[in-house]
Amino acid sequence: MINKTIIALVITSLVFSPLMASAEYHTSLEPTPDGKTTISWNIEESPDVPFEWGWTGEGAWIAEEGSSMTFSIDNISDVIEGTLHIGNLSVDTNDTTIARELVIGVWGVTPFFPGLVVPIGDANMENLNETARESAERVSGNYMNGTMNLSKKTIESRGSEYDCVTYDYQQDPTDYGEPQITHLAYDLETGVLVWANTSYSFGTPYNLCLSLEMITPPSPNSVLALIGIAVVSVISLIVIIKVRK
Repeated sequence: MINKTIIALVITSLVFSPLMASAEYHTSLEPTPDGKTTISWNIEESPDVPFEWGWTGEGAWIAEEGSSMTFSIDNISDVIEGTLHIGNLSVDTNDTTIARELVIGVWGVTPFFPGLVVPIGDANMENLNETARESAERVSGNYMNGTMNLSKKTIESRGSEYDCVTYDYQQDPTDYGEPQITHLAYDLETGVLVWANTSYSFGTPYNLCLSLEMITPPSPNSVLALIGIAVVSVISLIVIIKVRK
Protein backbone atom coordinates (compact mmCIF):
# COMPACT_ATOMS: atom_id res chain seq x y z
CA MET A 1 0.00 0.00 0.00
CA ILE A 2 1.27 3.45 -0.84
CA ASN A 3 1.99 5.60 2.17
CA LYS A 4 -0.73 8.28 2.26
CA THR A 5 1.54 10.62 4.20
CA ILE A 6 4.10 10.57 1.39
CA ILE A 7 1.41 11.34 -1.18
CA ALA A 8 0.09 14.22 0.95
CA LEU A 9 3.60 15.65 1.27
CA VAL A 10 4.12 15.41 -2.48
CA ILE A 11 0.86 17.26 -3.16
CA THR A 12 1.69 19.94 -0.60
CA SER A 13 5.16 20.41 -2.04
CA LEU A 14 3.96 20.66 -5.62
CA VAL A 15 1.09 23.03 -4.91
CA PHE A 16 2.58 25.32 -2.32
CA SER A 17 6.33 25.40 -2.95
CA PRO A 18 5.97 28.29 -5.47
CA LEU A 19 3.98 30.18 -2.85
CA MET A 20 6.48 29.67 -0.04
CA ALA A 21 9.72 30.73 -1.69
CA SER A 22 10.25 33.40 0.93
CA ALA A 23 8.78 33.05 4.40
CA GLU A 24 9.59 36.71 5.07
CA TYR A 25 6.88 38.00 2.73
CA HIS A 26 3.16 37.32 2.57
CA THR A 27 2.34 34.33 0.36
CA SER A 28 -0.26 36.31 -1.59
CA LEU A 29 2.56 38.40 -3.07
CA GLU A 30 4.48 35.44 -4.53
CA PRO A 31 4.35 35.08 -8.33
CA THR A 32 3.14 31.76 -9.72
CA PRO A 33 4.24 30.06 -12.98
CA ASP A 34 1.55 31.83 -15.02
CA GLY A 35 0.67 34.88 -12.97
CA LYS A 36 2.00 37.58 -10.71
CA THR A 37 0.68 39.92 -8.05
CA THR A 38 0.22 43.57 -8.98
CA ILE A 39 -0.12 46.28 -6.35
CA SER A 40 -1.55 49.68 -7.24
CA TRP A 41 -1.51 53.03 -5.44
CA ASN A 42 -3.33 56.28 -6.12
CA ILE A 43 -0.98 59.22 -6.66
CA GLU A 44 -2.53 61.95 -4.54
CA GLU A 45 0.36 64.41 -4.85
CA SER A 46 3.29 64.43 -7.23
CA PRO A 47 6.09 66.77 -8.35
CA ASP A 48 5.04 69.11 -11.14
CA VAL A 49 8.43 68.78 -12.85
CA PRO A 50 10.22 65.62 -14.07
CA PHE A 51 12.64 63.86 -11.69
CA GLU A 52 15.49 61.68 -12.94
CA TRP A 53 15.36 57.95 -12.21
CA GLY A 54 18.76 56.46 -11.33
CA TRP A 55 22.19 57.44 -12.54
CA THR A 56 22.51 55.46 -15.77
CA GLY A 57 20.12 57.25 -18.08
CA GLU A 58 16.89 55.35 -17.40
CA GLY A 59 15.00 58.59 -17.93
CA ALA A 60 12.93 61.06 -15.95
CA TRP A 61 9.45 60.46 -14.61
CA ILE A 62 6.47 62.73 -14.12
CA ALA A 63 3.01 61.62 -13.02
CA GLU A 64 -0.40 63.23 -12.86
CA GLU A 65 -2.18 63.54 -9.56
CA GLY A 66 -5.09 61.11 -9.48
CA SER A 67 -3.33 58.56 -11.68
CA SER A 68 -2.20 55.12 -10.51
CA MET A 69 1.25 53.76 -9.78
CA THR A 70 1.62 49.98 -10.11
CA PHE A 71 4.23 47.41 -9.16
CA SER A 72 4.06 43.91 -10.64
CA ILE A 73 6.13 41.43 -8.64
CA ASP A 74 8.39 39.16 -10.73
CA ASN A 75 10.52 37.58 -8.02
CA ILE A 76 10.89 37.53 -4.24
CA SER A 77 14.23 36.61 -2.66
CA ASP A 78 16.45 38.86 -0.57
CA VAL A 79 14.87 41.75 -2.46
CA ILE A 80 11.59 42.09 -4.32
CA GLU A 81 12.01 42.51 -8.07
CA GLY A 82 9.36 43.62 -10.51
CA THR A 83 8.10 46.21 -12.96
CA LEU A 84 7.17 49.68 -11.75
CA HIS A 85 4.83 51.93 -13.72
CA ILE A 86 4.66 55.55 -12.59
CA GLY A 87 3.50 58.29 -14.92
CA ASN A 88 5.45 58.10 -18.17
CA LEU A 89 8.07 55.69 -16.78
CA SER A 90 8.06 51.89 -16.85
CA VAL A 91 11.15 50.25 -15.38
CA ASP A 92 12.29 46.81 -14.27
CA THR A 93 13.72 47.37 -10.83
CA ASN A 94 13.71 46.25 -7.21
CA ASP A 95 12.06 47.49 -4.05
CA THR A 96 15.23 48.99 -2.57
CA THR A 97 15.88 51.08 -5.67
CA ILE A 98 12.26 52.23 -5.68
CA ALA A 99 12.58 53.35 -2.07
CA ARG A 100 15.72 55.33 -2.87
CA GLU A 101 14.45 56.93 -6.08
CA LEU A 102 10.98 57.86 -4.79
CA VAL A 103 12.26 58.85 -1.32
CA ILE A 104 10.21 56.18 0.45
CA GLY A 105 12.68 55.96 3.30
CA VAL A 106 15.68 57.75 4.77
CA TRP A 107 19.15 57.69 3.22
CA GLY A 108 21.08 58.02 6.46
CA VAL A 109 24.46 56.59 7.47
CA THR A 110 22.33 53.52 8.13
CA PRO A 111 19.98 53.48 5.11
CA PHE A 112 16.29 52.85 5.79
CA PHE A 113 14.71 51.84 2.49
CA PRO A 114 11.46 49.99 3.26
CA GLY A 115 10.02 50.77 -0.17
CA LEU A 116 6.69 49.37 -1.32
CA VAL A 117 6.68 46.08 0.62
CA VAL A 118 8.33 45.13 3.92
CA PRO A 119 8.99 41.69 5.46
CA ILE A 120 6.35 40.54 7.93
CA GLY A 121 6.59 38.83 11.31
CA ASP A 122 7.77 40.03 14.71
CA ALA A 123 11.50 39.44 14.15
CA ASN A 124 11.53 41.18 10.77
CA MET A 125 9.52 44.08 12.16
CA GLU A 126 11.94 44.52 15.06
CA ASN A 127 14.87 44.67 12.63
CA LEU A 128 13.03 47.16 10.43
CA ASN A 129 12.20 49.37 13.40
CA GLU A 130 15.80 49.32 14.59
CA THR A 131 17.03 50.31 11.13
CA ALA A 132 14.48 53.15 11.01
CA ARG A 133 15.72 54.58 14.30
CA GLU A 134 19.37 54.27 13.29
CA SER A 135 18.77 56.05 9.97
CA ALA A 136 17.77 59.24 11.79
CA GLU A 137 20.24 58.92 14.65
CA ARG A 138 22.03 62.11 15.59
CA VAL A 139 25.60 60.95 15.08
CA SER A 140 28.62 62.52 13.43
CA GLY A 141 28.48 62.29 9.65
CA ASN A 142 24.76 61.58 9.40
CA TYR A 143 23.37 64.34 7.21
CA MET A 144 19.90 62.84 7.64
CA ASN A 145 19.84 63.10 11.43
CA GLY A 146 16.45 64.00 12.80
CA THR A 147 13.43 62.56 14.55
CA MET A 148 11.91 59.15 13.79
CA ASN A 149 8.69 58.19 15.57
CA LEU A 150 7.19 54.71 15.33
CA SER A 151 3.67 53.66 16.20
CA LYS A 152 0.89 51.22 15.38
CA LYS A 153 -2.46 52.52 14.23
CA THR A 154 -5.40 51.82 11.94
CA ILE A 155 -5.09 53.58 8.59
CA GLU A 156 -7.95 54.00 6.13
CA SER A 157 -7.17 53.96 2.42
CA ARG A 158 -9.70 53.99 -0.42
CA GLY A 159 -12.50 52.78 1.84
CA SER A 160 -10.57 49.95 3.52
CA GLU A 161 -8.97 49.86 6.97
CA TYR A 162 -5.54 48.41 7.69
CA ASP A 163 -3.70 47.73 10.94
CA CYS A 164 -0.37 49.40 10.27
CA VAL A 165 3.06 50.17 11.60
CA THR A 166 3.86 53.82 10.90
CA TYR A 167 7.14 55.69 10.51
CA ASP A 168 7.13 59.47 10.91
CA TYR A 169 10.46 61.09 10.08
CA GLN A 170 11.49 64.73 10.16
CA GLN A 171 15.00 65.77 9.26
CA ASP A 172 16.70 68.41 11.39
CA PRO A 173 16.92 71.90 9.82
CA THR A 174 19.49 72.11 7.02
CA ASP A 175 21.71 74.92 5.73
CA TYR A 176 20.24 74.62 2.25
CA GLY A 177 16.79 73.78 0.99
CA GLU A 178 13.96 72.26 2.99
CA PRO A 179 14.44 69.24 5.28
CA GLN A 180 12.93 65.89 4.38
CA ILE A 181 9.62 64.98 6.00
CA THR A 182 8.37 61.45 5.42
CA HIS A 183 5.33 59.60 6.75
CA LEU A 184 4.94 55.90 5.91
CA ALA A 185 2.39 53.25 6.92
CA TYR A 186 2.65 49.50 6.23
CA ASP A 187 -0.04 46.87 6.59
CA LEU A 188 1.03 44.46 9.33
CA GLU A 189 -0.62 41.49 7.62
CA THR A 190 0.77 41.78 4.08
CA GLY A 191 3.66 44.22 4.56
CA VAL A 192 2.35 46.40 1.72
CA LEU A 193 2.69 50.19 1.78
CA VAL A 194 -0.71 51.67 2.64
CA TRP A 195 0.19 55.35 2.86
CA ALA A 196 3.19 57.49 1.97
CA ASN A 197 3.67 61.24 2.16
CA THR A 198 7.24 62.37 1.56
CA SER A 199 8.77 65.73 0.69
CA TYR A 200 12.02 67.70 0.63
CA SER A 201 13.65 70.47 -1.36
CA PHE A 202 17.23 70.60 -2.52
CA GLY A 203 16.73 73.35 -5.04
CA THR A 204 13.67 71.77 -6.67
CA PRO A 205 10.72 70.91 -4.40
CA TYR A 206 9.81 67.22 -4.29
CA ASN A 207 6.57 65.84 -2.91
CA LEU A 208 4.92 62.47 -3.37
CA CYS A 209 1.78 61.19 -1.67
CA LEU A 210 0.49 57.64 -2.28
CA SER A 211 -2.49 55.69 -0.98
CA LEU A 212 -3.04 51.97 -1.51
CA GLU A 213 -5.72 51.14 -4.08
CA MET A 214 -5.64 47.35 -4.30
CA ILE A 215 -3.59 44.18 -4.28
CA THR A 216 -4.39 41.97 -7.28
CA PRO A 217 -3.04 38.42 -6.85
CA PRO A 218 -2.63 35.91 -9.69
CA SER A 219 -5.92 34.72 -11.15
CA PRO A 220 -7.63 31.66 -9.60
CA ASN A 221 -6.81 29.80 -12.82
CA SER A 222 -3.16 29.92 -11.81
CA VAL A 223 -3.85 28.14 -8.55
CA LEU A 224 -6.11 25.62 -10.29
CA ALA A 225 -3.35 24.94 -12.79
CA LEU A 226 -0.93 24.22 -9.97
CA ILE A 227 -3.38 21.84 -8.34
CA GLY A 228 -3.93 20.11 -11.68
CA ILE A 229 -0.20 19.65 -12.16
CA ALA A 230 0.07 18.26 -8.64
CA VAL A 231 -2.76 15.78 -9.18
CA VAL A 232 -1.30 14.54 -12.48
CA SER A 233 2.12 14.17 -10.86
CA VAL A 234 0.72 12.16 -7.95
CA ILE A 235 -1.26 9.88 -10.29
CA SER A 236 1.88 9.30 -12.33
CA LEU A 237 3.78 8.48 -9.15
CA ILE A 238 1.12 5.95 -8.11
CA VAL A 239 1.20 4.30 -11.54
CA ILE A 240 4.99 4.05 -11.48
CA ILE A 241 4.97 2.46 -8.03
CA LYS A 242 2.28 -0.04 -9.01
CA VAL A 243 4.11 -0.98 -12.23
CA ARG A 244 7.32 -1.58 -10.32
CA LYS A 245 5.46 -3.87 -7.94
